[in-house]
Amino acid sequence: MIRLWLLITPFACESGPDKAPPPTLEKVSTEITYDSVARLGSHHATSSIERVETRGDEQVQSTMEAIEIAWNSWDSFHFQRALDGEATFEVIVHDGKSVSRNGRGPWTAELDGESARLDVYTAWNAWDEALGPFTDRILYEELNSSVVDGRDVRLFRVSLAPKQEQQGRKKSSRKLEPTHIEGTVYLDSKTAVRLQAEVKAVAKQGDLRRTVRLTIQRSRFGQSQPIEAPAVQLGTAGDLLRRLPARRSGRGPDPTSLR
Repeated sequence: MIRLWLLITPFACESGPDKAPPPTLEKVSTEITYDSVARLGSHHATSSIERVETRGDEQVQSTMEAIEIAWNSWDSFHFQRALDGEATFEVIVHDGKSVSRNGRGPWTAELDGESARLDVYTAWNAWDEALGPFTDRILYEELNSSVVDGRDVRLFRVSLAPKQEQQGRKKSSRKLEPTHIEGTVYLDSKTAVRLQAEVKAVAKQGDLRRTVRLTIQRSRFGQSQPIEAPAVQLGTAGDLLRRLPARRSGRGPDPTSLR
């Protein structure tokens, strides 16, 4: 998406009046993948998502999720997730090794780092995880340009956009309805990655109120992150074969059908 934006921009002046303008930085930020984050090079990232549910004056539920990534490259990273201060998942890829564990359980060696890379690729985006129900209602207002840890950024204020009613659809009384959002986000000028964010969002359903507080902080750009993978035995050849998915050659009957 970023490359497409950069390719379109030089020709924007030549486009006719009916041509669509190039996507804005804030629009691009909603569609990037971790490939754009990787373009930042070595850095450290932390995100937290606090969710509090109340009914009237009574708190009925509260959780705090945390995501931390020490990043050098696709061949050197440390990805962690925690819930209410307790580790839930951790994966390390470094120096040709790939290991993971659930909670504080034992480390498990992987055949390669592809599974670990997929974990990062699918679970890095705290913004979407926290603000998913608000995605279509977030309004961006650019405030100014600045610098964060040596990188050029643009600062935006976020708020709740008016709801556009869709004809033919009935309003569901069982769905939490966004009622408020406020905060700021710093977008990297070159990659559209969110370098910093402080956002509060509120949704309601009857007397149930859910408040989400999201914090994102990326820093230490260009600094090699200290990462070390623990020594874990891969196992015997038989152990490795048992981890592989069953495959059939397509020749002859299924051996299990002869038993």
